[in-house]
Amino acid sequence: MGYEEKLERMELIDAVCDAGRLTRGLDQLLESLAHADQLDPLDVEGVLALRSISERCAERIDDATRILEAQNEALYAEERAEKQKPS
Repeated sequence: MGYEEKLERMELIDAVCDAGRLTRGLDQLLESLAHADQLDPLDVEGVLALRSISERCAERIDDATRILEAQNEALYAEERAEKQKPS
């Protein structure tokens, strides 16, 4: 795997992590609004829908992060094995 590909994979992991932070931030904002009684009763249903979407996104983001990290570990292990093979 070349340097550019490694860099792209690391950037992808960073992007996935940023998306996870965004999802958690949305969830915290929704919770804060609910506790501050700043929500109209009609908004509650919308907030619950957003929270459900946020939770599903967080789960998918966590899954994607684990997959990418596992792929990176496998690729790096293969790379190390190739370097250690006698020519």
